[in-house]
Amino acid sequence: MSYCVNCGVELDSSLTKCPLCATPVINPNDKTEEKSIPTYPVEYMQDIVKKMRFMSANLVSVIFLTGLVLCPFCNYVISEKLTWSRYAMPSILFAWCCAITPIIIRKKTFLKCIIIDFIAAFIYLAAMNAITTPNINWFVSICVPILLYLLGSFILMYSLSAKKINVMYIISLSFVLAGIFCMMTEYFLRKFRFLAMEFVWSVPVLISCIGIALLLVVIARLSKISEIRKRLHI
Repeated sequence: MSYCVNCGVELDSSLTKCPLCATPVINPNDKTEEKSIPTYPVEYMQDIVKKMRFMSANLVSVIFLTGLVLCPFCNYVISEKLTWSRYAMPSILFAWCCAITPIIIRKKTFLKCIIIDFIAAFIYLAAMNAITTPNINWFVSICVPILLYLLGSFILMYSLSAKKINVMYIISLSFVLAGIFCMMTEYFLRKFRFLAMEFVWSVPVLISCIGIALLLVVIARLSKISEIRKRLHI
């Protein structure tokens, strides 16, 4: 058994560097070191991760499937017809999709989860529109443009974060996008209700968001100056 020459921690014979301080392990007296097998091979760990993902996905699916079966059963036993369960079942399916997606997706998890969850949201809201108010198409008039805007905003934020842009700039952009989202929401709601096209509550929200965004941009610019970085503990 070897010891780290830097921190003195006891080392396994399969290690090539210290797990504590990352100092390379050099032991010329140990002739069996090159032939030693790592304690936890990469293939073994990957197999464990796959099994854990599979078990987690099955457990989550069983939980939601139980609710999906019990809701119409209880509703029919109590009321002798399906009433409230019609609303609960699509909600359970949507929640299951949001819960299972990050478990089964491995690469580029965030972006793929966002896209799949938005597709599930489109289907869920369309189903709720058909169930609740089939004669009033609020899904196309309100939900579709807002969901498309949100999806585009999330993809834009993800693309900027992948380019390693200053996080303060990304946060400031998120405030501007949130203000625009409020204006869009008010616009489509007033258009759907055939009201006069005037912005009431969304304008103050947008102005506040722009003000916060400008403040964050100024802080991001000032943080590049070393003396200010020290004073602001950045």
